[in-house]
This record gives sequence, C-alpha cells and structure tokens, in this order.
Amino acid sequence: MAKQRSFRWLWITSGVIALLIVAGILGFQFAARSLKADVLQALGPESEVADLHVGFTRIIVSGVRVKAPRGWPSDSTLRAERVTILPDLRQLLSRRIYVTKVTVENGYISLVRPKEGGGLKLLPSMLNDSKKAKANGTGRTADIQSVELDNCTVELFDQSVMGHAKIRVDGVQGTVTDVKVPTLDSDAKVDLKGLIKGPVHQGTVAVKGWINVAHKSSELTTAVRNVDLARFEPYILQKAKAGIDQGTFNLDLKASVRNNIVTAQGVLRVESLKLKTGEGPLGGFKSLPQTAVLGTLKDDEGEVILDFELHGDLDNPAFSLTGSLGLRTATALLKGLGLGFEALIRAFFTLFGGFGMA
Repeated sequence: MAKQRSFRWLWITSGVIALLIVAGILGFQFAARSLKADVLQALGPESEVADLHVGFTRIIVSGVRVKAPRGWPSDSTLRAERVTILPDLRQLLSRRIYVTKVTVENGYISLVRPKEGGGLKLLPSMLNDSKKAKANGTGRTADIQSVELDNCTVELFDQSVMGHAKIRVDGVQGTVTDVKVPTLDSDAKVDLKGLIKGPVHQGTVAVKGWINVAHKSSELTTAVRNVDLARFEPYILQKAKAGIDQGTFNLDLKASVRNNIVTAQGVLRVESLKLKTGEGPLGGFKSLPQTAVLGTLKDDEGEVILDFELHGDLDNPAFSLTGSLGLRTATALLKGLGLGFEALIRAFFTLFGGFGMA
C-alpha cells in the first residue's frame, strides 16, 4: 500500500514538473512573440525583414534592411544578414526588457556628414520613431548587456568635402556594452576594430573607450595603421593638382568630449610621402623643388610627424588643430605644397565618434 502511494506521488510530481515545463515554454513563446513586435516597431515603417524566428531561447532576425530617405547617398541606412537576440527570459513581460546579447552578422550602416559639417546623421527614420515613442511614453525600453559585431561595414559619406568624400571601414569586429534603448544615456563601452582598404595597402583601425550619446560625451582612444594616403586625397589636397603618388599614414588620437566640446591630443605620422609630378603650387616656396620641401619635414626614418591638439565644438565644422611652433611650421610648409591634414584628422575623429553612435 505504501509502495503504491509512493508511485502515485511520483507520478503526480512528474506530472506537475512536466506541466511547469510546458507552461514555461508557452510563457516564453508568448513573451518572445511580444518582443518580436517590439523589434519590428524599433526597426520602423521603412524597414524590411526577410524572416523573424522565435526560438526557445532566442529571436533570430534575417535579411534586415532599413531604407534610406530621399536624398540619402546610399539605398539603405542599415542592413544586416542576421541579428540574434538573447533576452533575459525572466524579464520578457516587464516594461523594461533585459537583453543579454545581440549579435549582428554581416551588417552595414551608413552615416552622413552634412555639407555644413558638424555632427553625423544616421538612422533618421529609426531615431525619429524612437524619439516619438519616448515623448509619448509608448513602447518598452531595453537594457542591452552586449552588442557584438561580426564582419560589419561602416560607411561615412562626407558632404562637407568637395567632391563628397567617403570613408569606408570593412570587417568591423568587436563589442559595445551597456546600452540603454531608446534613451542612450549610459556610458556605453566601445571596443571595435576594422579594415580600411586602399589601392596598395590594407590599413587597420581600432577604437576603444566609452560614449554617451544622450549627453554628447565620450572618451575614445583611436589607432589607425598603414592606411593609404591616396585613398583620402579629397581631405589632403588643397591646391596641389597632380595628386599623391604614394604614402601611408598612422594616426593615434586620444579624445575627450563633454557636452559636445572636444579636447584631444594626437600624433599623425606620414610615411613615404611622394607627390605625383606636376605643377603643384608651392606658395612662398616656389623656388624649391617638392622633394626638397618634403625633405625638410622628414625625420631620419623618412617620416613626417605632426603632434597636434584638437579643440572645438563638434557642431562647428571648423574646429581647429593647435600645437607647438614645430607643428605650425610644418603645417605652413605642407600648405605651401598644397597639402593639409586638418580635414583628414577632423574626418577621422568624426567617424570614430560615429562608431559608438552607430
């Protein structure tokens, strides 16, 4: 009798556990489908999604595309082959969602620096919808522990430069952690690396630090290595008509932004700089050949080294470089050759700030 009672309780206990498991699965499916609606709402009405699958522990979004508005220089502001979302299962039905990890594979994002310069434009339709939802008190908020990028591309279309220059970073890998959506008022940690492909070399770029989009503040350390100068002629050539024959540059930049005001220190190293033959104006140095002028700037290893400081308001396109007498002398000599590097440094700083924003 006691044995039968024990078996009965065992079956009852097993049945209760099975019911709890089924209830848990159904509850997750229900909660995950509600999160599915939040994902689609966040992408906005201009978005396209090829497939959105709700699994047992994750949501997988495939074939994501957010169309660009009229006048945008590319057809999309955002694309991703695959986005995987791992939510905290205990919080799916709450007003504030907690997401353990978001992985973006083969993604693309386009940024635009307007003709008047200043800050970047990105994801206009998504951000406008987010602002409306925030103002109306609608929609749920999210704490995202980690966003992981795998083989992504960031493309900056710079309309502030004659000829509408472009900076493209491929193969972007890394993480952005501690992201709060849609407020973006946390100090999100940024650790990203990418490639800049030129006609001769494949350069690298690495960005590390934190950025607070809502407060327009950041601390970022940037390292650029072995990037072809010819790839960035629109930023460098001021008067020289012939162009850059060869050369690469390395850039180290440590920048602090508070309330949109930047203070930065950096070093630009230009290696193997050679201009194409042609009539490049030499200003006050017309009697000197270009090789001689460049020779006065190079150190014993053949590098042109510019130590600089950067100050100004990011919304002002003309924030300028300052530094020692040596910098001013070198800058004057380079300008005599029709070359300038201020626009290049400003453009890269703007791009790296855009990394965190994106």
